[in-house]
Amino acid sequence: MNLGAVRWLLAHLDNWAWVVAEYRVWVIIGATLVGLAAPLLGASRRSGPRPGAALVVRSGALALAFSAAVVTVCSLLHFSDLRWLPAAQRTTAHLSAPGGIFGFAKPIVAAVNTVTGVPAEVRATQVSVHTAISCALLSLAALLLVAVTWRRARRAEISQIVREEVQRTVRTNASES
Repeated sequence: MNLGAVRWLLAHLDNWAWVVAEYRVWVIIGATLVGLAAPLLGASRRSGPRPGAALVVRSGALALAFSAAVVTVCSLLHFSDLRWLPAAQRTTAHLSAPGGIFGFAKPIVAAVNTVTGVPAEVRATQVSVHTAISCALLSLAALLLVAVTWRRARRAEISQIVREEVQRTVRTNASES
């Protein structure tokens, strides 16, 4: 196997993964809209009856789940990339002291901040992991919606197939007469 081609492929995949992570909201919205429109466009292309609402919802939820999962993976691939941060925040950071029940750690945080600053990669990792967690939860919620609508969508698929067959037989009988 040619290692030069593999390096070229990985470099380009890395760039595309960053584009997906950077434009994550647009990727998720676009994929969901395509998923919602796919059953409607398929039915209009076949000149068939409109699909049931459950089919459209299931298709959109699947698209939402998969796009959010892709954004999650792409966010984790660039977990310590400084491009997550604005240019002004790409310097050494200081830890913020926790509050509440973790308030006992304030002296430790103060000591760490006086000795050394925290690398900016820590903040970039925090942003990317928060994004990945949010997208993973969005993906799980969409998959839950798929599971809830599965039976109704399956029934809608069956009734749509029956309607198409009835229309086909009516057209066949009308052309024979």
